[in-house]
Order: sequence, then structure tokens, then C-alpha cells
Amino acid sequence: MKRYLPIMFLIICLSVSCQSKGNHIRGDEGEKTHDAKPQNISKDNGIQANREKELLLQMKIPNQNPLNISVDKIPIINSYLEPFEDKKSELNRMRINDLFTYNQKDYILLNYSCGTKLCNQLLLEHKDGEWQSLQISESSFFQVSKQNGEIAAFLFGRNEGSEVLRNQVVIVNLKKFQEIPPPENLNMLSSFEYPISMIEWNDDTLIARVTNIDDTSFTNVKEWNKKTFKRLEWKVY
Repeated sequence: MKRYLPIMFLIICLSVSCQSKGNHIRGDEGEKTHDAKPQNISKDNGIQANREKELLLQMKIPNQNPLNISVDKIPIINSYLEPFEDKKSELNRMRINDLFTYNQKDYILLNYSCGTKLCNQLLLEHKDGEWQSLQISESSFFQVSKQNGEIAAFLFGRNEGSEVLRNQVVIVNLKKFQEIPPPENLNMLSSFEYPISMIEWNDDTLIARVTNIDDTSFTNVKEWNKKTFKRLEWKVY
């Protein structure tokens, strides 16, 4: 019996060693599985958070799918929305006027910073997911646009109560996407001082029908429909 004691002692030691090793292996595998799950959850939460933070402006254009544009692509709007706590609500207050398509580019007028009726006017140009913006009027409402090839004219109004309306004409070179200032003798067209009842193109000349008054006070402008009109011509080179 004594001869077998060393052998039995060796068997017991080997058995304890194997159990200890097995426990270590199971522990390592458990740690790997546990670490993997939080990494995936964190990544998914980050993607979801980014989606919630992204502000999209939806624009409907005839004969096209709706365009969803991130406000990050429109710096003026992005800066405007910065101080608002509820940015989505302010974004929903903005109005969109689809104007026309020229040279495979869509032109859209975005009204933002709106009061009861008056808004700032931002002209947007879109092609293949690329956007440009140009602010062309402030505190006004859009009345009409007249396109003449690569030149577009816009008529905006600004009311004072329900009785007085003053107007502004803006001309934009679409090819350069720049506003064209009026010649000095026609500054009255862009001044929001006079009622302008009509604009139209005659070749490369814009014709504007303006109330013929010298006194632009509230009382005098209120009677604009009783006054005569004069025809002003703005030749665009």
C-alpha cells in the first residue's frame, strides 16, 4: 500500500491543476463576450444621436422627388438657427417658393425669420446635391419673379399696416449667382420707398411701372392708386 501512495498523490495534484486551468479559460472567454457588447451599443447610440441632431429642410419640387437638405449646407440658415432652443419648430416655420429650373439647376426662394407676413428672402441654387445661397431681400414678402435667360428679376413688397405698400426690385445674374446693383439713377427701384405695380422684360431691359410721386411720406403713398405712374427702364448688360 505504501508503494502506491506517491502515485496517488501525483494523480490528485494533476486533477487539481486541470480544474484550476479550466476555470481560467472560462473566465477569459467570459470577459471577451462582455467587452464586445458595450462597444456595439455605444456605436449604435452615437449614430442615433447624430441622426437626431441633424436638421433637415424638405423641399418639394414639381416632377421630382422631395429634396431633403441638411441645414449645415446652408450657412446662413445654420447660423440663424443657432440661438433657438427648439430649432425644429423654427425650421418648420420657414416657407419655400419653387421658382424655376435653368441650365439644369433648380432655383428656390426660402423665406425665413418670418413675422406675421414679412420674411428674409434667401435664393437657393441646387444641382446634383450641391447648394448655393444668396440673400436678396430682408423683411419683405415675395410678389413675382421674371426670368430672362441667365438674368432673373424679383419684385418684393413691404407693407405698413393695411394701407401702404412699398416695393423693391432685385436683379440676379444666375450664371455668376450674384446680385446686380441698379445704376445710380435707378436706386429708387431697390429702396423700398415707392409702390411698384409691375415689372416685365423687353429683351435685355427690365421695365418697371412706378408711382409718379416725389413725396414718399406715409400719407402720400397711401393715395398711390390715385396718382399717375411712370415707366422706368433698367438695361442689364
